[in-house]
Amino acid sequence: PVAQADIPDENYQVILSHLLTEVVPPKLDAFHDATAELTDTISDFCRDTDADRLKDAQDAFHSAMDIWQEIQPWRMGPMVANGRDQHIEYWPDKHGTATRQFRKLMFNKPAAYTDPIKLSEGSAALQGLPALEEVLFDDKRASQLINADEDGVYLCQYGKAIATNLQTISGELRDEWPEFAEAMSTAGPDSMDYPTAKFAATDLYRALHEGLLIISTQKLGRPLGESEKDAKASQAESETSKRSLRNIKHNLIGLFAIYDGKWGDVGEEGTGLASLIDSSLLDRSFRLNWQTVQDQLGELPASVGEMFEHPDGYTKLSDFAGQIDFLTSLVENDVGGNTQLGGGFNSLDGD
Repeated sequence: PVAQADIPDENYQVILSHLLTEVVPPKLDAFHDATAELTDTISDFCRDTDADRLKDAQDAFHSAMDIWQEIQPWRMGPMVANGRDQHIEYWPDKHGTATRQFRKLMFNKPAAYTDPIKLSEGSAALQGLPALEEVLFDDKRASQLINADEDGVYLCQYGKAIATNLQTISGELRDEWPEFAEAMSTAGPDSMDYPTAKFAATDLYRALHEGLLIISTQKLGRPLGESEKDAKASQAESETSKRSLRNIKHNLIGLFAIYDGKWGDVGEEGTGLASLIDSSLLDRSFRLNWQTVQDQLGELPASVGEMFEHPDGYTKLSDFAGQIDFLTSLVENDVGGNTQLGGGFNSLDGD
């Protein structure tokens, strides 16, 4: 076989500049706006608790979670600095930490956790979107919230503190991103952190690869278990709000932007990692397989729990997990090889 010529460093630099300085920032703006709307909506509900306003707060939660799930796979720079991604969403919770701490919180009702600043200094398991999900979507707590009993009043103030803290975190993420993006986009010999643009672009490939692995091993693998008899919908992400598969739909939107270069109405098709693919046939094949997975997901309900209610639900979800695994293999072999960014590394296995 003929050795593949090295891709010029400037080719990687163009992709970095486009994705990190043009495509991502509007999405970070959207996330900050969504958390601000979430804060306002919960504040309105707490002032006048009724079922309609609770529904408004739940809808605002879904809007914020949708854009977060698109951003979530971009695990780099300010996204993961100081554990920021875990403060936004503490998941997976392998040891049930959040459940234990939430139970203790409701028993003691410490005033500190109704203060956004003090909350931000506490346990990650008691701040962020999963904690707010427990406040807004648990059936028992919904009646407490609407009736505004002692527990309900505390839950409302706690939920408002979570939303306010999320607004602060999303604002920090938005404000810190440009400096990181500039450093990545100007990678080269003069950079302390990124000696080459190819070195920097490896983070993009890793985000795409690991994002699919997380869907396979955690978001689908945990509820599927080893077999149908081991399956537990409760192990899925965001199952209380019945949106575990909806999360994956939005993950795939954010992940495909890394490959394609277009994210909704932002960016331009073919300007992501796809611009390094020197085979139009391979590019078309990858896009077709990705679209097949999205179409298959579109036929599934919004949550794993709803999926398991159907007689063939486990089999269908297992088949879908197999399609995600196939996409992962395409990323490893075709995208990784043709962009010269692959190499089998992933931080999930402790390498």
